[in-house]
Amino acid sequence: MSNITFRKVAIFQQHDILLFRLQNKIGSYAEVSNYGANLISFVIKDKHGKMNNIILGYPNIRSYFTDTFYMGSTIGRFANRIANAQFNLNDKVYYLDKNDGDNSNHGGYTGINSKVFSFDIQRDTLILYLKSADGEGGFPGTIDFTVTYSFSDDNELHIEYQVRSTKKTIFNPTNHAYFNLSTIKGSIVNHELKIFADNYLETTPDFIPTGIILPVKNTAFDFRSYKFIRSMMSLKNEILPGFNTYFISNIKNKTKHLASLRESQSGITVDVFSTMPGLQIYTGDYLSTPHHPLSGICLEAQFYPDGPNHKHFETWVLQAGETKKHEISYKIQA
Repeated sequence: MSNITFRKVAIFQQHDILLFRLQNKIGSYAEVSNYGANLISFVIKDKHGKMNNIILGYPNIRSYFTDTFYMGSTIGRFANRIANAQFNLNDKVYYLDKNDGDNSNHGGYTGINSKVFSFDIQRDTLILYLKSADGEGGFPGTIDFTVTYSFSDDNELHIEYQVRSTKKTIFNPTNHAYFNLSTIKGSIVNHELKIFADNYLETTPDFIPTGIILPVKNTAFDFRSYKFIRSMMSLKNEILPGFNTYFISNIKNKTKHLASLRESQSGITVDVFSTMPGLQIYTGDYLSTPHHPLSGICLEAQFYPDGPNHKHFETWVLQAGETKKHEISYKIQA
């Protein structure tokens, strides 16, 4: 059971910005802000007994207010890209923010990542609340959205997303933390990655799914057993050196083991579990100061990118008045 404390760290648009610390009995802790429901730090004792922050962040909380890399962010209303910034729902076309060329990405200019949440603490659980108005970013329905964080004594960070809408709508949340398990925080290409997926989505050069589902076997995307990221990058024949790819889980259970990431120097392993059907792997190729390309990897459990524009893609469609929830867990071993 974690102990939760918090302190005021800034003011943003007349809102107090708070930093919450969820600390377990062995001294590991996760820090979360009410700005964007962001995961700010995730500090774990490595195999040498040293405390190691295993995600990237900024030294000053104010840097999150102008962040363009979604550093540790809670993403919504729709994680990843929607082609041509539009989708059809019930024979009505909805037009979204074009914040990624001609496409919409991560909820557009008014994404959840830039909102200030209300909060409640219930024993060892932090609950963050947000209301998003009908039409915000182009999405239908006023939504009530909660993000719940808890951190166990065996180093499992559990995130639950719950949403209710006044209209039929689409929703696709995720967490956008950049993991780097090394003690020296260099490149993540020497991390080993395992993904429980036989298939991935083909995309255009601007990361829009073509609708084609491809097998990973005998490709640079075959992480069905642990592989060094650098060894698979060398097999790619694409402009992007690393990965920005959606992998479809093989597992049909409610809660799925989606992927594992490990690093030998620290001895730390992250196992990702979720009720969502797959995950986006992004190796941080576009990161810049104060970080650098390939210095962090995102393990984004989510529904299919551009899902509403492909009938055979699994999409989270929320009916009016319906409350639904999905979960992500990061379990750490060292």
